[in-house]
Amino acid sequence: MEEYRIEAAKTAIVLIEPQHDFLKPGGSMYQYIAEQLKDRKVIPNLVHLLSKARGKVKKIIYVPFEAFEPGFPELDPKGPGMMGLRGLEMDFPTGWRLKGKPVRGAWVKGTPGPEIIKELTPKKGDLVLRGKRTLDAFWSTSLDYTLRTNMIEWVAIVGFHTNWCVESTARSAYDKGYRVVVIGDCTGTDTQAEQDYAEKVIFRRIGLVMDHQEFLKKLV
Repeated sequence: MEEYRIEAAKTAIVLIEPQHDFLKPGGSMYQYIAEQLKDRKVIPNLVHLLSKARGKVKKIIYVPFEAFEPGFPELDPKGPGMMGLRGLEMDFPTGWRLKGKPVRGAWVKGTPGPEIIKELTPKKGDLVLRGKRTLDAFWSTSLDYTLRTNMIEWVAIVGFHTNWCVESTARSAYDKGYRVVVIGDCTGTDTQAEQDYAEKVIFRRIGLVMDHQEFLKKLV
């Protein structure tokens, strides 16, 4: 593949779902991803990437998953969402409590689950886009509008999970005409096998795959 230099003034880093339910003990999905987070140093890598990229790239954009009211009244329990990931997430146990009662399910409002973790707190100048309730970060947010109005050409995607929301967003970015970079060591999923397949097979047919140090070196 052609050797690219990445023009920082036309680049956005899109950070998907840096929230407690994925990244901290007690989170509904933390138990599945915890080993990979630790072994691959994903959170320290993200902290380093963002600290070095701020002031260089045009935008750093956070796309957290939107919270649900307790009991998930927004979703019909017989609806199509129950056939997929959303239905599974609604039944995951957590370490959270509301009004003294244990909470089941991901992204429940009033718990720490939907909150962005302290290490990755947005800084002045970062953007936080709300509304994400789908795998693809473009689908239910203003991400495409935000990128286009900021004249972004390069979209560098990081976050969670590698082979779910990161992959769906990367595919969509490619189809919309952006140059896609997936920063592999700043993404994470449940197993190394899933991570490897996404990096070695999927992402290389969508754009570029690199670690965060290589990405920072390629910025001009």
